[in-house]
Amino acid sequence: MMETGWTTLQFAAALLALTVFLLLKLRTIGRRGQDFPPGPKTAPVLGNVLDLPTTFPHLKFTEWAQLYGDIFSLKIFNRTVIVVSSVAAVKQVLDTNGSRTGNRPQSVLTQRVHKDLNMIFANMESPIWKHGRKAIHAFLTKDSLDRHMQTQQLEYSQFMHDILQDPKNTFEHVCRTAASVMITLLYGFRVSKFRNSPAQTFFSQIKLFNQVSDSGAHPPVDLFWPLQYVPKRWAYWKRLADMTRGIRDELYGSLHAQCERAIKDDKQTGCYLESLMLNQEKLGMTRQEIIEMGSVMLDGGAETTASFLQAFILTLINNPDVQEKGQKEIDRVVGPDRWPTLEDYNSVPYIRAIVDEVFRFRAILPVSVPHVSTKVVFYKGYRIPEDSLIFMNTYGLFHDPERYDDPEMFDPERFLRTPFGVKEGVDTTGYRNNLAFGAGLRICPGESMARRTIALNTMNLLWAFDFKKDGSGTGGQDIDSYATPGVELAPKPFTCDVTPRSAVKAQKIRDRYAEAFPAATDGANAF
Repeated sequence: MMETGWTTLQFAAALLALTVFLLLKLRTIGRRGQDFPPGPKTAPVLGNVLDLPTTFPHLKFTEWAQLYGDIFSLKIFNRTVIVVSSVAAVKQVLDTNGSRTGNRPQSVLTQRVHKDLNMIFANMESPIWKHGRKAIHAFLTKDSLDRHMQTQQLEYSQFMHDILQDPKNTFEHVCRTAASVMITLLYGFRVSKFRNSPAQTFFSQIKLFNQVSDSGAHPPVDLFWPLQYVPKRWAYWKRLADMTRGIRDELYGSLHAQCERAIKDDKQTGCYLESLMLNQEKLGMTRQEIIEMGSVMLDGGAETTASFLQAFILTLINNPDVQEKGQKEIDRVVGPDRWPTLEDYNSVPYIRAIVDEVFRFRAILPVSVPHVSTKVVFYKGYRIPEDSLIFMNTYGLFHDPERYDDPEMFDPERFLRTPFGVKEGVDTTGYRNNLAFGAGLRICPGESMARRTIALNTMNLLWAFDFKKDGSGTGGQDIDSYATPGVELAPKPFTCDVTPRSAVKAQKIRDRYAEAFPAATDGANAF
């Protein structure tokens, strides 16, 4: 008669085999593959979890790049992390192989905030990403940028007047201007003040969203799945994500609703979100997708612009010689009787060098938003496996002592000596002047608009004002003067002394403001 059950011996053998299998499997978790890029020593199961910095990761990444080379790897449990820190590595891994390295990590926390509708975090095959790229490129054509210029100039007129009238709040004036430009273009109304306005709400929530997106600031929720089931009352990261989502939903929902009311009441302003709404069926986008598209464009257009201009002002107050040289150049090109124009930017090489050096010295996204590989990629004989997280270590690339003289020194003239600011004789194959804007299929599509904004405002600020430290103890240029946590290297709030360079220029600022806003009010469409 045939036995139908297992004998004790068979059961014991099966249990032993399962135990051996699990032990062997555990041995591989946290281990670096033999053909992977080198990196710091791993621990069993954990890999490099305990080595990861929780703040300013670019500093540790740059230190490791000096030890292990322009590409190194880390293991976070069973996930492989790749960090590229040279132009050659960026070009090969992210640019040339962009179709294989253009996806984004699927983060539980960011998904909790944006409900899988944010194109920045969407994968390339997603309709959200495809619709989003098409919409953004339509917003940023050359003809569109030319039409946007009038709106920008109006905001810059108020920006200069705000600084003249209230110099101690220059930091906030930068924020208001950056937000109002984008809100006007996207939603059709201005934001004439910062406090208790959509601009202030925007910057409050974007700082929270950056914290949510900063994986180093939280436990490894995506890699250690049991953390996803920790009750909300014990999981501060869930509470942070939910609070952020609530603020964002209220902000972007109310902005969208204002556009809908304008269309319904036949009071259209011609703003971009109106065009998406009127062509919603043709575009194949849902209402929620359009709301999220507005958030993506406002997030990308306002936040980084404000951070750059604040970093530029920090440069002026910490480097008086740089400020003086920039002022002499703009005076020589523009003179005392007219405002700088966009065309003048081609004639101010030193000011362009200051801008390039600000991008190099304090990259706004020092390790970028991570990419994910969809297929195996090779570089220098090393294997980058499928589903690897890939960080572009922009800060490390720009602070490599093998390529830059005194990389920790702010020196615009390095960009006058060589086109990319590198040492004489350095091979510049693969270099491009927009490395700070990202790489591959994820390079920032708003670069052209950002550069116009930067060109006009840097020239205006140098032409009109003197910037000096005010003794408040804020406004340094060291790394501790920048905020953390968050994926962005943004200056902490600071104050400084700002004075008009002459009575004539002060009056020109007032005259331009009066011409832009003749009733000295904010207009019917202002917040």
